[in-house]
Amino acid sequence: MQLRKVFALLTALFIVLCFSLTGCIKPEVYYSLSGQVIPYFPETSVLGSFQRTAAYFPMFSSKDIEQGFISNQFVVLFDRGFDSGIISGVSGVEILDHFISRDGSFGYAVVKTNDPSSLSGIEGVKSIEPERIFTLQSEESVPNDPLYSGQWNYPMIQMPQAWTIAKGSSTVVVAVIDSGARLDHPDLEGIFLPGYDLINDDDDPTDYDPVKSHGTHVTGTIAAKTNNSLGVSGMTWGEHCTIIPIKIFEAEKTTPDILASSIIFAVEHGAKIINMSLAGPDSPVVAAAVQYASENEVLMIAASGNHYSSSPYYPASYEEVLSVGAVDNTMQRASYSNYGVYLDLVAPGGSSSAQILSTGYSTDEGNTYSYMQGTSMAAPHVTGLAALLMAQGYAGRDSSGEEIIRKILRETALDLGEPGWDQYYGYGLIQAFDALNFNEERRPLLIQILSTSGQVLKEAEVEGNGSFYVNGLTENHIKIRIWRDFNGNKEIDKGDLLGYYGFSGSGATTAWHPTIDNAETLSFFSSGHNELETPIQFFPVNESSGY
Repeated sequence: MQLRKVFALLTALFIVLCFSLTGCIKPEVYYSLSGQVIPYFPETSVLGSFQRTAAYFPMFSSKDIEQGFISNQFVVLFDRGFDSGIISGVSGVEILDHFISRDGSFGYAVVKTNDPSSLSGIEGVKSIEPERIFTLQSEESVPNDPLYSGQWNYPMIQMPQAWTIAKGSSTVVVAVIDSGARLDHPDLEGIFLPGYDLINDDDDPTDYDPVKSHGTHVTGTIAAKTNNSLGVSGMTWGEHCTIIPIKIFEAEKTTPDILASSIIFAVEHGAKIINMSLAGPDSPVVAAAVQYASENEVLMIAASGNHYSSSPYYPASYEEVLSVGAVDNTMQRASYSNYGVYLDLVAPGGSSSAQILSTGYSTDEGNTYSYMQGTSMAAPHVTGLAALLMAQGYAGRDSSGEEIIRKILRETALDLGEPGWDQYYGYGLIQAFDALNFNEERRPLLIQILSTSGQVLKEAEVEGNGSFYVNGLTENHIKIRIWRDFNGNKEIDKGDLLGYYGFSGSGATTAWHPTIDNAETLSFFSSGHNELETPIQFFPVNESSGY
């Protein structure tokens, strides 16, 4: 009895102490309901449950489309319990199609006749109407950039429709290995991450080409600032700092070792897509760099070459690289475009009569806009679309080891030339809207709330603009991690992207290996909304250990 009194006293003192201090916070508890909803599929055979004329498909003439209905064709709706048998003997009436619902309450027939009045007054005929035409109402997003009307290349690959789904993301880093870029171009400002000039070995990748400004043109196709009432439009709308400009050309030439170094630089600075609008001979050092990038889950896109030849040009002809040929504004293979067994896809590259318009530079005019043609112009279309796909979470490899984006581009390309793959068009012309609607496994960038011991407490997708929101936390001490699992193996390993809140990676020059020990511990002792003071940076994972 005495022990009970002592225990009750101690309990009361503990409660008083907790309320006198503010540290004893009970975690909130959240409840939710879950369930499953599935469509109804009857056990009986569907084919035996309703009637439908086989192989009926309406044919539309231009006149039909203009007037909004098919001439001399009508839809006859029946009352409950009636079907097309009541009109089968009417003179001058051809039954094209008929349908009866499972319970017999709904039935119709499509008929062809010059005298629909002959069907009126028949018992069981509820209504007669012309066979009207419905059309898909595809929403389009048309930028207000004044030169967009001259960019014929975008409607050809469904960009106005694709932009209703995706316009790029701050979480997808693209390296452009080229002649550099005009960092001060008003239609490119704000899109660049720190780059490098491997020709002069400095951190100024400015494009000084006084004639072609090749790299500036390529970069504009991928990421020119869009819908800003200025100049041209870019595939990814240029809303975020996502482009690493890597300069390896002066006077339009470079060497294999410089190209190889640029690929390594791109990989180790977080690029997951590399555009190479360039071509040359096979080289062991370039091949090794390409293999290194592939092993680190980096998607590479390259121009097939402008030599009107079936001979292989590199790096496009390496197995790990997507080889892109060019078509003109009529969807015909451009006369200069290389072809052959290594070709994967085609994209708009232009011709002498209809070139590709993008950002440019000249000594006389400074930052301007220019027209160019070539497989160099085709490749960035594929790169831009790849960036949009990756922003939607399509990344890495599927269970068979094939790159998911490569598969999507192949499966949704518009087949040109001979049916299926052929040496002149590859799998066909890229189609952005179809690609973004393709059903494939997603590997989005995730925000993970961890306990201090590393257990995942909450998880959510990071939005395209880099923002995230997680609710329902019940722990007072947490750490935060972001992660994209490129190979889908549910483990943090080589090729993934990773970051911890509180780790900046300052001083790292080639590779970063953050671990949970680098993460800042956040403490929450009251309910409510909390905002992070600094962004979370993400880095490429270059080896598999210590996560």
